[in-house]
Amino acid sequence: MLQPQPLTPIIIKVVPAPTPEVGVGDILLDSLGLTGVIVVLSFILGVVLGGLLIAHSRRRASRRRDNDDSDATRLNLSSPSH
Repeated sequence: MLQPQPLTPIIIKVVPAPTPEVGVGDILLDSLGLTGVIVVLSFILGVVLGGLLIAHSRRRASRRRDNDDSDATRLNLSSPSH
């Protein structure tokens, strides 16, 4: 009589797509991009902080001119001599 054949499992292995190679040029280009971002951010921060310092200095100087009751001695070096 006919005997059923034994079932053997079939295993299918799915292989992922290969990852692209990363070369030295890719790494250098990425690091230059990161360095560029850091340089631009530091430039912007420097301009903002410089502007704040200049504004603070001018505001302080205008307050000194308004309040001449300071302990500082003015030399008046910019006025013409008599």
